Amino acid sequence: MKKTVLKNTLILAAISLSAALLLSVVYAVTKNTIAEAEEKERMNSFFRVLPDAESFIDDGGSNIIKFNENNDGAEVLSAYKGCDKNGKVVGTVVSVMSHNGYGGDITLSLGINNSGVITGMKVTDMSETSGLGAECQNEEWADQFKGLYNYPLSYNKQAKPEGDTIDALTGATITTKAVLEAVNTGLLYCIFVNPMQPDTEAVK
Repeated sequence: MKKTVLKNTLILAAISLSAALLLSVVYAVTKNTIAEAEEKERMNSFFRVLPDAESFIDDGGSNIIKFNENNDGAEVLSAYKGCDKNGKVVGTVVSVMSHNGYGGDITLSLGINNSGVITGMKVTDMSETSGLGAECQNEEWADQFKGLYNYPLSYNKQAKPEGDTIDALTGATITTKAVLEAVNTGLLYCIFVNPMQPDTEAVK
């Protein structure tokens, strides 16, 4: 009886060890591919939120660290200056994360032109509830941010928000607040790094 138990224990241990080794090998093989895919998706989101840009220059570093140390809002992960085909800076794209989503962290890319006007917003990563908070990735909902510039932006639950407000996601107020927190932090970062004068004619 003891020999049988010992034998079964050794078999289970061998299976567990083999499974662990296999998972380690799979992770080692795929991690670079996954990282490359995530980076490609992130860069694609930059072009989407700042469509006038054809290339990007890293604009982060010490400015981000200093900003995050003195800011109680969401966290700025990275910042890039967007340039047109002639190398002229046309705006800034920031990647921002709010830690206050219903399902955890929400990360988004935000494009802001030289006049301080939002040119686009795209949620790139989130774990919100399907059919509710996950709708923050819906392009039609995200497009309401285009053309806004008055800090801080707010939300309401009316069908047609007025002024620099956005229509809240139905049944997902927490998600709406988290996205707004990230967007407002992105706006504040651009004001902090490079003060700009809003121009309502900049985005049509």
